Amino acid sequence: MHFPPVRRRNNGPRLLVLTTAVALIAAGCGGGGGDAGGRSADQSLIIGMDHVTPNYDPISATTTSDYTYWRFVYDTLVSTDNGAPEPWAAESFEAIDAKHWRFKLREGVTFTNGEPLDAEAVRYTFQRALDDKKTPWRVRIEALQKMEIIDPLTIDFYLSTPVGNWPTRTSVVWLVPPKYTQENPGALVTKPIGSGPFKLDSFSPGEKAVLSPNADFWGTVPQLKRVELRSVPEESTRVSALLAGDIDVAYRVLPDFADQVEAGGKKLVSVPSGQSSSIFFQTTTNTPLKDVRVRQAIDYAIDKKALLDSITQGYGKDLSGQLVGKDSVGYNADLKSRPYDPDKAKELLKEAGYPNGVEVAFDYPLGRYYRDKEICQAISGYLDAVGIKVKQNPMESGAWLDRLYAGSWGPINYWSIQDAPAYDLSWTLEIFRSDNIRKIDADKKLDQMLDQSFTITDTKERGDYLAELSAYAQEQAFFVAFHSDPGLYAVDPSVQGVEFLPSTYINLFDAKRTG
Repeated sequence: MHFPPVRRRNNGPRLLVLTTAVALIAAGCGGGGGDAGGRSADQSLIIGMDHVTPNYDPISATTTSDYTYWRFVYDTLVSTDNGAPEPWAAESFEAIDAKHWRFKLREGVTFTNGEPLDAEAVRYTFQRALDDKKTPWRVRIEALQKMEIIDPLTIDFYLSTPVGNWPTRTSVVWLVPPKYTQENPGALVTKPIGSGPFKLDSFSPGEKAVLSPNADFWGTVPQLKRVELRSVPEESTRVSALLAGDIDVAYRVLPDFADQVEAGGKKLVSVPSGQSSSIFFQTTTNTPLKDVRVRQAIDYAIDKKALLDSITQGYGKDLSGQLVGKDSVGYNADLKSRPYDPDKAKELLKEAGYPNGVEVAFDYPLGRYYRDKEICQAISGYLDAVGIKVKQNPMESGAWLDRLYAGSWGPINYWSIQDAPAYDLSWTLEIFRSDNIRKIDADKKLDQMLDQSFTITDTKERGDYLAELSAYAQEQAFFVAFHSDPGLYAVDPSVQGVEFLPSTYINLFDAKRTG
C-alpha cells in the first residue's frame, strides 16, 4: 500500500495473512456475468453489504457496524487498524501525563467543502459529542474535562482521570466541519461532509450509498472512481448476486456457502473477526458461580475445539482463553484455553461442595450473534454431561439486552463481545468492573489492575501490564472464551487490493479492477 509513512508498519502475522489473501485475489482472472466487465473499464465497484447505515451523522450511531461506512467519508485523529494506535489525521500525539495529552494535526488537511481540519474542528467535534448525552460512544471520551487550542494545528486534552489509552479512544470520534454542521442542522444524516478518502455522492438510507474518491485526501487517493455499497441482507442472495456478476464483493459470507463460492470461480478471503464467542458469569449474587472452582469446572466441561470446528467450520479462530485477539494491546501470547476435561470438571464441582452437581439459569439472545442458538444449546449439553443442570432462557435480542443492562440476568450469559475496532483489552474488560451496570463481577483486584493500566501511557508497557491482567481474568474464570467468529468475504477475481480487517472494516486505498 502507498500510505503516508506514519500510516503503516509491518506488524507481523495478521498483515501477512491479509497480504496473502489479497495476492490470491490478484492471481485470479476473469469474472462473473452481469456488467462486471464494464465496471472494470470504468474502475467502479459494487459491494453487497449485510446492511447499509441509515445515518451518516456520527453523533447518533446505532451500532459499531455503522463505523464501516463512516470511515470512508470521515477522518479520525488516530487509526487502530494495526492494533496499536497510530497517527491518522493527527500527525503525532504524546502524553504530557496520563491526564494530559497533546495532539498535533497534519498541515493542509481540509474537509471536502473547503473548511480546514484544524484544532477548532477537533474541539468542536469532541464537544458536540460531550454535549449530547445520547451519543452512544460518548462513554469512551467522558473523562474529557477541558480542551485547549495551543495553535491552529495543536490541541491539548485534559482528562478528569488517568486514561492511558486516550489515543485509542479518539479512534471512534469522527471529525466533522464546524461551520457546515452548525449552519445545516441535521444535514450530516444524509449529506455528510468529511475529510476522508471518499465523498458520498448519493445515499438511500438503509439501502445504498454511492462514493467517489476525494481528490484532495491527505493520504493515498483511491484508484476506484465509483463505489456502491448496496444492501443485500440475505446471505444466500449476496452469494447469488456475486455469482451472477451483479456485485463484485460479497461482504460477510457464511461458511455454508464457501464451496459454492469457490465452485463459481470466486475467491474467498478469510479474516477471523474481532467478534468473540464467549459466556460470562455473574458473581455479584449468591449463586454457586461465586466459587471460582465452579466457574473453572464450566470451562473444563466445554469442548471448545469441537465448537470451533462445528460452528465456524474451521474459519474462526481459538481465542486462547482471552477476550482479545493477537492484534490487541493486552494480548497474552502465553495463554492457552483450558482443555476439554469433563473428569476435571466433576472433580472441581466436588471440591466446591457440589458432588451431585448444580442447577443454574443460562440467558442467551436469539439471532443477535452468529449462530447464538446453536452454540448455547451445545454449551448446555456439555454442562449437563458433568452434572450442571442448565435452565435455558433464550429470548428476543431486545429483551436480552434489557436484562443485561438491568443487571438482572444469569448467572450465566452468552455474549459476543468485540475487541475491534479498539484493539485494547482494557476497553473490553471495563464491563467487568464492580461498579458496571451489567453487574458481571465484583473483584477488587481486577478493578485495581484496570485502574493501574490507565496510568500507563506507553503502548508497549500498557500491553505487557494488560497481558498480566488477561492471565488473572482467565485464572479466575470470569468468562469462557470460545472462538472468534468467522470473517469470510467473497470477491470476484477481477478485483484486487480490497483489504478486510478483523474489525470488519474495509480498506479500499489500493483497490482496483483488472480486465
